[in-house]
Amino acid sequence: MVRSVVGIPVDPTEALLAPRPFAPDENIFEYQRTGHLNGNILVSGVSRNAGNHGTFHVDFVHINGKTDATRVAGSPQSSYSNKGETSRPDWDDENAVWASGMFRLPWKVDLSATFDARSGQPYNITTGTDANGDGVFNDRPSYASAPGPGIYQTPFGLLTTNTINGTIPRNLGTMRALVHFDTNLSRTFTLTKDKDHARTLSLNARSANLLNHTNITGVDTVLSSSSIGAPIAAEDARRIELGARFSF
Repeated sequence: MVRSVVGIPVDPTEALLAPRPFAPDENIFEYQRTGHLNGNILVSGVSRNAGNHGTFHVDFVHINGKTDATRVAGSPQSSYSNKGETSRPDWDDENAVWASGMFRLPWKVDLSATFDARSGQPYNITTGTDANGDGVFNDRPSYASAPGPGIYQTPFGLLTTNTINGTIPRNLGTMRALVHFDTNLSRTFTLTKDKDHARTLSLNARSANLLNHTNITGVDTVLSSSSIGAPIAAEDARRIELGARFSF
């Protein structure tokens, strides 16, 4: 095991030369399907039925949880310690609002809409190196007390890559909020009055991400990168579709 240090430049050969339980330069991993999660969830909702004019429903959810497990199979930064691994879950939006409704507009036009806004999900800040030699590049930086080589100013304070088994907790960063607003406008025309041979024409205009909000799904997590925290992946931009259906 490579000892934990802070403030000393990392020796790249020390981790490679650290003793292994069996063969040199060989890491053996053992995984288990268990983890710990604790916290609380607040859920509240409001519904309204306005008869022929429409209906709507709104939910608010607040999550305050901590876990030492990841969304998919993962490893702690140190195979010998779980220190700093208990943090916000990878999927934790913390606060979220969902709303949906259906409304009858003038000229027999129907509008259906869904809206949701969620706090950004957390992300793990890393050094981009494997200083402890466990074969997994998920090492975290440490807090620093003064500027210097290998030390970076961040929204979380001074962080340094001169460390082995860093002191900052997992999932320290938070991505931007997600906002979705999807709508569908439709109008059905009756072409014949014969109930036995009814013919109708339905027209609709559907939008996805009508607000064209940039919903980020991934950011640069490496501390030494000049673009740490910058988006590297996002959902689709606004999309509008037109449709027609003839029934007979």
